[in-house]
Amino acid sequence: MTARDFILPSFFGDALALGPHWVYDPSKIAGLYPDGIRKYDDTRSSYHPGKSAGDFTHLGDQTLALLGSLADHGGSLAAWPADWRAWAERIRDDKSSYFDGATRGTLGNLAEGRKQPSDSSDLAGAARIAPLFAVHGDIAPLVAAARTQTALTHGDARVIDAAEFFARAAFAVGEGAEFAEAFEESAFFPYSALPASDGLMVARHASGDLVEHATALGLGCDIAGAFPITLALALCHEDDPVEALSANAMLGGDSAARGLLLGLLMGARHGADAFPAGWTDQLKAIGTINHALKRLES
Repeated sequence: MTARDFILPSFFGDALALGPHWVYDPSKIAGLYPDGIRKYDDTRSSYHPGKSAGDFTHLGDQTLALLGSLADHGGSLAAWPADWRAWAERIRDDKSSYFDGATRGTLGNLAEGRKQPSDSSDLAGAARIAPLFAVHGDIAPLVAAARTQTALTHGDARVIDAAEFFARAAFAVGEGAEFAEAFEESAFFPYSALPASDGLMVARHASGDLVEHATALGLGCDIAGAFPITLALALCHEDDPVEALSANAMLGGDSAARGLLLGLLMGARHGADAFPAGWTDQLKAIGTINHALKRLES
């Protein structure tokens, strides 16, 4: 697998989720998309004004900012705090992307002279990690970088642990492991706060009736529900990456954070070419992504 195989599908997962992102009623989404979600759509909620088909949510925007930061600095994560702050302050001023709670909290701390993240427990902090696969071909530095980039904005230890879990899992899948093996292996590591084994057990149970169990777990941003739902989606649709990202978008709620991570896993399993060519061509940021990847490869 190449860096493109990990990174592009992660962006697909976010862009496909834009239309129904933060719509919390799966039955409403089913009414809006009776044939499922197989192409990008304009936003259907009030959270992303001005966004249209092929754009990213605010989470995809931050992931793109991380990819750009890595490309600008030879793959180094050292400039990410400054680059993220510049991105966040610009967004605050021009309102071109949603200004989420973790961003507000982290900037507020910085404004008060405290270099510490927000206390957010949103899975979103861990969801940005795909660009790191363009830089790190070994697991130890990949895990360290995943934890570092997440801890910039999310102080909840479970979210930082989740970044490590998904980095380990996607790496193992890219090396040839199936999801069940990769998840079990990744859950084995002693995390300080994340109940990874419990989350995996819940995910196995939830994959039996995904909509019902996901709704019961909670479709919001919090890691308690978002972590097992992401794993359940992967296990349920392991052999069909297009259906995996469509099913995630159809669930609604914080489908963007789940989509970024689910896309990463599906890309590691099947490669970027397993997805419709239009998903690449219709990404508005595809030129920026390709340019960044080219610089990182050189």
